[in-house]
Amino acid sequence: MERWSVQQRIICVEQFVLSKSIVSVQREFRRKFGDDRQRGAARSRKIIVQWVRQWRETGSVQVKARTRRNTVRSPESIQHERIALERSPRRSVRRHSQLLNLSDRSVRRILHHVLHFHPYKLQIVQELTAAHKALLVRFLPTDGAHAR
Repeated sequence: MERWSVQQRIICVEQFVLSKSIVSVQREFRRKFGDDRQRGAARSRKIIVQWVRQWRETGSVQVKARTRRNTVRSPESIQHERIALERSPRRSVRRHSQLLNLSDRSVRRILHHVLHFHPYKLQIVQELTAAHKALLVRFLPTDGAHAR
């Protein structure tokens, strides 16, 4: 929900264009819309100047729709990541990020959300042989109670 309606913004900008005075804009706003202490930002110079500058630059005082571009996860970056992963599937994510000049977090997002890979770090452990399993069975108590 917008804090200020477009009509209220227009009145402020029109008053400023006529009088060139922030104080007269503030007075006119309070006269037309009341002295609402909860919404005191209309009395601030900063917001009035911001509305006037927006009107001069765009010809409108409507709230601009904010758009956010996904620059890192562009089709080119995703394709580069896919090719690098096919060439060296055992390379770490951190090393991929260095070679592709992307942040570690961006590479992980591409891998997880776009390519549906789930990177993990391979842990090397000792191999358990049949002899190890025999030793393990020999030390376990048969009655279920722990030996002391």
